[in-house]
Amino acid sequence: MTRLLVLSHPLSHAAAVWPGNPPAADIKLRDSTARGDEANTTILRLFSHSGTHVDTPWHFNPDGPAAWQLPVEAFVFESPRLIRAPAGERTTIGVEALAPHAATIAEADLLMLLTDWSARRATEPARYASEGPLLRPEAAGWLLEAGPRLRGIATDAISIAAPWDHRRAVETHHVLMGVGRTDGRFVLIYEDVRLVPEATRATRVLAWPLFIEGADGSPVTIVAELPDEG
Repeated sequence: MTRLLVLSHPLSHAAAVWPGNPPAADIKLRDSTARGDEANTTILRLFSHSGTHVDTPWHFNPDGPAAWQLPVEAFVFESPRLIRAPAGERTTIGVEALAPHAATIAEADLLMLLTDWSARRATEPARYASEGPLLRPEAAGWLLEAGPRLRGIATDAISIAAPWDHRRAVETHHVLMGVGRTDGRFVLIYEDVRLVPEATRATRVLAWPLFIEGADGSPVTIVAELPDEG
């Protein structure tokens, strides 16, 4: 038996977003039983990169696939691993923070990077969105070398990058999304993820996007399977 653990934040209009992005969700009631309609229906307006979401290669790589073009198996991870790399305001995460976890990274097909920055998400949403940590481009490259099985990386920060360093933010995404590579390798990036410590017990993670034709990525509901304690 397994137990399920949700690693996504609920989508809402008020959720923290990358500076300048639209809200994670605009929700409008179209039909309402309270108004006398026979059913309740809603109009949903979502942005592909607000809330817990996935960056697929096409986000930055014009030659890479978008979410709806990838097989469903690409979003299933059989060897998830969580590492803790605490990072504060406007700090960078380099190889020196990752190297002590090399053995764990080598096993992972999904690396969950717990920075602890998400502690500010509910109480200081503007600071959480604008001042968080950044994975350095050279550290992203090191992960590809150290993690031969790596197909996905998840962070509890608003992004694997940061708005206060645009150049390196773009470079890090390019490295992970396979820009300039000839072997076709890329890593899916999951951002604004609810990485609770219990996720370290995950035996499998399912992280499917919405398969919307023409969309580069989308919000995701990420579910981790944990062994039943009973």
